[in-house]
Amino acid sequence: MRSLAALAILSLLGSCSPGEADPTGEASSAAEPSPRPTRDVLDATLSELGVSRREGVLSARELRGNRGLMPGEIEEAPGPPAQAEEDAVSADQAPSLDPGLVELRDGLVGMVLSDGRYLETATADVVASRDELAPVLAAGLRDPARAPEDLRVLAQFAQAAPSAPTSAALTELTADHDDPSVRAYASWALVPAAELEGSGPEVTALLRRLKYEQDSLALVWAARTLAAHGNLSGLRTLAAIASAGTEASGSANQQLYDVVRVATGREDVTAEDADRLMADWAAGKQSRDTVAPAALRAEVWRLISDLSGEHFQLRGVDDARFILSRLGPWAAVELGAALEDDDEYVRLHVVQVLERMGPRGGGAAASLQRALYDASDGVAGAAAEALASVAPGSAGAPLIARLGETPPHEVRVALVRGLGRTHAVPVEVLLEAFNGAGAPADLRLAAAEGLLPAGEEAACLPWLADAMTRRFGDPAGAEALVGRWLSGIAKDDPDRAHWALLRPEWEALGPQQAIIHTAEQAQQRRAQRAALLTEQLRNLPGQ
Repeated sequence: MRSLAALAILSLLGSCSPGEADPTGEASSAAEPSPRPTRDVLDATLSELGVSRREGVLSARELRGNRGLMPGEIEEAPGPPAQAEEDAVSADQAPSLDPGLVELRDGLVGMVLSDGRYLETATADVVASRDELAPVLAAGLRDPARAPEDLRVLAQFAQAAPSAPTSAALTELTADHDDPSVRAYASWALVPAAELEGSGPEVTALLRRLKYEQDSLALVWAARTLAAHGNLSGLRTLAAIASAGTEASGSANQQLYDVVRVATGREDVTAEDADRLMADWAAGKQSRDTVAPAALRAEVWRLISDLSGEHFQLRGVDDARFILSRLGPWAAVELGAALEDDDEYVRLHVVQVLERMGPRGGGAAASLQRALYDASDGVAGAAAEALASVAPGSAGAPLIARLGETPPHEVRVALVRGLGRTHAVPVEVLLEAFNGAGAPADLRLAAAEGLLPAGEEAACLPWLADAMTRRFGDPAGAEALVGRWLSGIAKDDPDRAHWALLRPEWEALGPQQAIIHTAEQAQQRRAQRAALLTEQLRNLPGQ
């Protein structure tokens, strides 16, 4: 029963909504026999990296660490008395810490708290003794009894004297401290850690903050520190906060342009430069690293293991997908290798992650092409759509080749949908799928997705209007497809100006915000919208 339930959940996840590559970035056109062989890639790679799978489900503390966004708090269940007593022991009581260095650290913290003008002097002392003080600074950052003001000073010390122990402790603070100012300081203090040998695990932790962090300033520094570590996925977050007109907007704007200045090598940068940098990141053209540090690779493969059927938990799966899909182009090779794993859950989720990555996942194009022949129809179909996403310029040939081999229906529908998302849309192939004798509704809908933007609206809009009024099939899918197409038409497009003019009337018939239509109301709405389309088709020139 457990496996059946997991499969049901998996299919829901698959419906939500982005190996080695050819040196040229083009997908090979060579077909492979079906089914494609798999092996235990996951455990072999974890063993190579010296890490193990995460055991069991996420702990209460890991869930509690998401308090930055989650409403309310998830409190930890009280442990047995012996464990509670152990947890209460200060981190400074660890036998390996030098009492003299602990006293020095606390003295420096106290000096700064007594008068902020002593910060520069105290920081200089920390830098002078950075190697000796690193363990006690890390212990202080991990001390649950420390007041937020103490932790902010310790974060400033750690920022001036970065080390592996303090970076690990700061990373923990970004995730689970109650005080947002401490989370912000901890993220800020991790900026120079990007230059440390073995840095990288901070990246996955900070990407998780992009999902859960609610405090704007802490979010600004999570995004800024990610950029320092070569990950620009937080730039749009910085841009959004900068334009929001909030207290954190000034900081967000400054950090955004600092990142742009570093990336362009120019002091005088504009909003267009920022937009171009964000577009280049999305397209996979902007990345500092081509190979990840071993520590970051280990974190990535632990996240991949969270996608496994042996560690199935919706929260862990969703977090892993979120983080993995926001990694740089280098991660595509790791994800491509995971497509050879014998766990169907791993393969399916990894394919969906690559689809979310878009062109940043181009390094996995060859692996995705091989996945078109996966033994699982769900994986093979998802691979078709992912291939079109990561390599829209070269995906057409392998998709057409697979389509010509009479694949299972589910795969065929996905192949047609993927073809409609490639740069050079094969209109003839889509028209054949759309107009084929006895073509089922899901196949016609998939073909229409590519035909509409290709200028073939006259061929498929009458059927879509009719499909919107049917009780069976996918009337909601037909309505949503037409709505997306209309919203994407530029007002100055001379070939579709008449359709752009229809958009206000279409939107006026839509459901009001925050109101969920009943089935009858939704049916009535679709009938009105279908009538609108039909009337417009009658009034087209030449009709």
